[in-house]
Amino acid sequence: MTGTQARETRAGARAPHRTLVMHGADAADAARRMLPKLPDDCFVPAGLDALRSAVGEGLAQVVLVSGVAEQAAIAGGVPVLAEITADMDGGPALAAEVEAAGTPQAAYELWESAGRLGPCGRELCRRTAAELERLAAEAAGSAASPVAAQVVLVDAKGERMVGMFGRMAR
Repeated sequence: MTGTQARETRAGARAPHRTLVMHGADAADAARRMLPKLPDDCFVPAGLDALRSAVGEGLAQVVLVSGVAEQAAIAGGVPVLAEITADMDGGPALAAEVEAAGTPQAAYELWESAGRLGPCGRELCRRTAAELERLAAEAAGSAASPVAAQVVLVDAKGERMVGMFGRMAR
């Protein structure tokens, strides 16, 4: 009997999970390694529809484990990456290079080569978490988010954690 079947048997119906783990295309294995005690049905490919749906089912926590492309898509694209660069003391020249980079991965590589990956990666995680919580509040129809977001940035291969930010579930 699987964990899900056991929960269904005890509760009479499938008990909703209070944690949703969304992962980027190359980060599914990393997400499972980071959270090995969660059942498989907690893990889904990154997507805002999954978040909105889970909020309606009583979600308490969302964890996003992804690369820069998925996070940039949630946080606002390459312009946000350039803004992060400037805010994290990357300087105007690097911010301009990031803005001109064209892709989130190119911006990531610029951060890495300039020695700014750590602070910029953490700030990207912070902004992504804030946006996930904003979207959860919107889905719940409330001013405050019912969901705590944790975000982990991994490298392009999904093997190495580069940055993280988050709050614990309420």
